[in-house]
Amino acid sequence: MHIRSFANEIIDIGNVDLEIRVERTNRKRTIALQVKNNKLIIKTPRSLSKKTLVDLIKKKQHWINRRAILNFEEQNLKNREFIDNDKFYFRGGEYRLSLISRRKEAVKIEGGLLLVSYVDDKSIGRENIKRLLEDWYLKESIKILKARTEELAQQMRVQPYKITVKNYKSKWGSCAANNKISYNWRIIMAPDHIIDYLIVHELSHIIEPNHSKNFWYQVGKYCKDFQKKRKWLRENGHKLVL
Repeated sequence: MHIRSFANEIIDIGNVDLEIRVERTNRKRTIALQVKNNKLIIKTPRSLSKKTLVDLIKKKQHWINRRAILNFEEQNLKNREFIDNDKFYFRGGEYRLSLISRRKEAVKIEGGLLLVSYVDDKSIGRENIKRLLEDWYLKESIKILKARTEELAQQMRVQPYKITVKNYKSKWGSCAANNKISYNWRIIMAPDHIIDYLIVHELSHIIEPNHSKNFWYQVGKYCKDFQKKRKWLRENGHKLVL
């Protein structure tokens, strides 16, 4: 890691370059680090010295390195072209996109392929293929998540009021005060054991609406290695995108 001045500063981390952006705020003590859009954003109290910031960057080098790699992967996934051989996930399986011209638009998995049928050259565009995939993922997630939630709810002896699937941007699920459970449809890309962890997590909120020790005890009763699954979701959740 090479640190020079903060004016247009670039940190070299392996094959990833991060520009430093310092935002001095009215914070009293705390410093916040964020890696976003290939930038290291540092929110810091106005009075903090440059030396302190440099020391902090050196101390957090491992974390910055890990976040930079994840951010680089995220950017690549967001900029995918939706062409033959693009990689997608479904219930933990890895599938290669295959575009086929047919009389009817459709999406299905066959062997190791995610087959997308399009009608003509006008419908093979990136946005249309993305729309077809989103619609298919949403329908599959509603069907699978609803059935599995009902099954696990019986085992846990709880009763969700309603089960919905949404297009959340920054969370995987929620349980409202009226026991209405909602999921991010993208979780259907994760392996089944990760999906089960999320379902158990949300159903446990019917018993404990917070994240207290008793809440995690409830989660652990039905998902014994939930810590590993939480970690997997933190480290791999960025891959579960279209």
